[in-house]
Amino acid sequence: MGKPVKVTQETLTYLANALEQKKPYTEMARHLGICVDTVKRILYREGLAEFEGAKYVIALSSDRNMKMWERPCMRCKSTKPRPKWQYVCNKCKEKYKEDYSWDA
Repeated sequence: MGKPVKVTQETLTYLANALEQKKPYTEMARHLGICVDTVKRILYREGLAEFEGAKYVIALSSDRNMKMWERPCMRCKSTKPRPKWQYVCNKCKEKYKEDYSWDA
């Protein structure tokens, strides 16, 4: 599974305008440098478009459905909320990338 993509407001604005102008999904994908399926998933997730099929259903692991906890990070002891069962915060994961190479 790929890493979650954070979509900027600028990208959302572009996608909304592209939909209004009835641009093809291939053109949107080319503009953003991603594949067509990713464009469709973003459009569905952000409520800009509806598609048939399970392929575009919002995953249970998405931010909307994810359970969070404030358990202290095993490295820095930060209690900033993070996904349940994630024992090391993202900041520490980035700082100590080589220790978490299996997460890449």
